[in-house]
Parts: sequence; structure tokens; C-alpha cells
Amino acid sequence: MGTWAHDYWAGQLALSATFADLLGLDPEAAAGGVSLEVFLDHTHPEDRIRIESYLHAMAETGGPVEAEFRTRDTRTGIRTLLMRGRIERDPAGGATRGRGIAIDRTEEQAANLVQSERVVNRMAEHIIALRDLARALHRPTLTDRIEHLMIEIGFELARFLPEPEDEPRH
Repeated sequence: MGTWAHDYWAGQLALSATFADLLGLDPEAAAGGVSLEVFLDHTHPEDRIRIESYLHAMAETGGPVEAEFRTRDTRTGIRTLLMRGRIERDPAGGATRGRGIAIDRTEEQAANLVQSERVVNRMAEHIIALRDLARALHRPTLTDRIEHLMIEIGFELARFLPEPEDEPRH
């Protein structure tokens, strides 16, 4: 877990050594503050616009902040981080500073993904057995419906297949 503090007047985002390291930034430099642009440069390209828009909107409204995004660090690979905190406002309503924590959720998400994959694999095993039972009953309508369900379970299984990094998605 790391911490962050955003000084809106100075335009600087100070990061703890842990948070800076998760982003692939120099911890010493990040402790003194980096621009929002530098911070965003270390988010995953697919998450950048969403996070940038969210952070700008939060600067306008203030209040609690909760944003989950991926990083793109060549040393540690892609990681999933959760930022939580609060944006404080001055009496005129302008954002003055934000403070909060950053939690690395990468391993938690990987564990959840493994568990989900196990569940879907069990579903596939059961549906195959169920289809065999329906065939033994000589119920073509029931068998047909089970086979449609098998297709849906197949789509769920396909979600767990690794995607090539360098091929465009359709």
C-alpha cells in the first residue's frame, strides 16, 4: 500500500516510495511531486483517458475519490491499483489538495480470476454430464437446450484464454 497527496495549486502529485515503485517512477523524485501528466503516462493506455477524465471531474466536485486502474511498468508488468482518498476544497469551492492511499490489487484479482476459472471449468464438466443424461432419456428438446447452454459456458471459458498483446482487438 502506498500514499498520495495532490497539491492542486502547485500542480504536483507527491507519491510514497511504494506507490512510485508500483508506477515505475523514481521514488525519490516522486516524493517531491510529479505532474499529473507524468502520473498518467504510467497508467495503462486503455485506462488513461478514463482516469484522466475522472481525476479532472473530481477536481471540480471534490469529495471522496475511488479509482481503479492498471499500470504499465516494464519492470513489474501490468498491475492493478486502487486509489482511494478525498479531495478538499477551499471556501470558494476550488480544489486545494487531495490525499489518499493506493492499494495494489493485482494478486487479489489474479486469485479471483483463478477461482472464477475453476468454477467455469466445473460448470463445463457438469453440463457435459448433463447432456449425456439428457441424451440417455431420448429428449431431443432438452438435449438441444443443454447444448445451447454448453455454448454459453464455452464463451465463458474463452474469456480466460490469454490475449496476444500485439494484435488488435475487434
